[in-house]
Amino acid sequence: MTVITRFAPSPTWYLHIWSLRTVLYNYLFAKKNNGKFMLRIEDTDRTRLVEWSVENMLKVLASVWLIPDEWPNNPWDKWPYYQSERLSIYRKYLDQLIENDKAYYCFCSSERLTELREEQTSLWLPTKYDKKCRYLSKEEIKEKLDSWASYTVRLKVPDNTIIEFEDMVKWKIKVPSKDIDEQILLKSDGFPTYHLANVVDDHLMWVTHVIRWDEWTPSTPKHVIMYNSFWWEAPIFAHIPLLLWSDKKKLSKRTWDVAVEKYIEKGYLSEAIINYIALLGWNPKTTEEFFTMNELIERFDLNHVHKSWAVFDVERLDFFNSHYLKTSDLDYLYNKLMTYLSRYDVDFYNLINTFSDEYNKKIFFELKSRIKHFSEYKWYTNFFYSDSKIPSNELMLNEKMKITDITIVKKALEITLRLLKSKWEDFDTILDIKNAFIKEIKDAEMKNGQVLWPVRCVLSWEQFSPGWLEMVYILWNQKSIERIEKVLKNI
Repeated sequence: MTVITRFAPSPTWYLHIWSLRTVLYNYLFAKKNNGKFMLRIEDTDRTRLVEWSVENMLKVLASVWLIPDEWPNNPWDKWPYYQSERLSIYRKYLDQLIENDKAYYCFCSSERLTELREEQTSLWLPTKYDKKCRYLSKEEIKEKLDSWASYTVRLKVPDNTIIEFEDMVKWKIKVPSKDIDEQILLKSDGFPTYHLANVVDDHLMWVTHVIRWDEWTPSTPKHVIMYNSFWWEAPIFAHIPLLLWSDKKKLSKRTWDVAVEKYIEKGYLSEAIINYIALLGWNPKTTEEFFTMNELIERFDLNHVHKSWAVFDVERLDFFNSHYLKTSDLDYLYNKLMTYLSRYDVDFYNLINTFSDEYNKKIFFELKSRIKHFSEYKWYTNFFYSDSKIPSNELMLNEKMKITDITIVKKALEITLRLLKSKWEDFDTILDIKNAFIKEIKDAEMKNGQVLWPVRCVLSWEQFSPGWLEMVYILWNQKSIERIEKVLKNI
């Protein structure tokens, strides 16, 4: 048996963080078992359809290396992957359910159903259909159909039965049939609901494992009833836990904070996103935290998925991203950075391309351990790509550093200028620069901060920037001298 998993979203918005985790778990499980992973689009709810959603979803999945083996509009379409293109298929199997007395027509108006729910709610009863149309005679049904009365089709739930199924995360689940609502399978607009369409599609597409998030657990008994009604073998189910914010609130479906696109636009690395998302509810049974995609595939086990909710914490994502920024190959990261800037900040991309790759890489190498994601890079590097400015006296003075008078600033800059002009040829490494500065400061009988603070301020003209050593090393001799001389002329 070939393992086949699927992700079957409704195209109603951006891809969510928890949907990405669902995709990832389906992908890892399929690849772990030498199987296939499929993307199928459940677009039967036409009122919520967002035209660009599928294209966005495919783009996002490609950017984090989760490429399905089958997907909509691929060059070798095996079958329609949009449910809206499979309506005749659903009608065929729906008619079969009705013919075998496993489903029935319902002619109740929306007004009646609303009144029924309100009455049940007021009496603190479960909101379920009261089966009014289940017992209509064949003559009554024919009369209503002949008169073109609006209808839906509902699942007929067997009486006095225990519906049970195995769940790879939650173990065995048993539900009395009296607690199961007689779900609508066909809506009045002629489109099937999720419950009919996903069962038919999973069977016809040979899906062996349905891995989805926990909110679908209450619906699974209805799906098991349909599998039994068709005399089909049900797939193996696995319902993964919900994701919460760090304040334990549920992730909303309609906020930008849950869109995977947001984190791509901020410049998080794909490996960091995948690594972190994989660990949200799954225990790799090791103290290690950092895994490549191949390592995740090798280790992934649905039996080690947690039963309770997991917490999505942006600070933890920052931690993972910082790790990959610090440890990944410089050329690889630099190419990633340039690709990111070319897509999300074209003006800045064009600006830094006027400088050499050698200069840009030197900046990036020194700063990649300071940034949390690529979107911060521009803020940290403005002073490397702009004309120098004259910092204010207030910025260069610093009581904590014992810089109480502008004459101290002037002396510090003069020492630095002399050092850069006379000894620059002796510097082979960044450590050479540091040692020379420290010796010169000591010989001048000054404190380190009295020299290094003004130097950093003059080279960056900002209160917050990389340290003096990084600034001198990156700007190198000529630019450092130019900026210091410019300030000295204006003191």
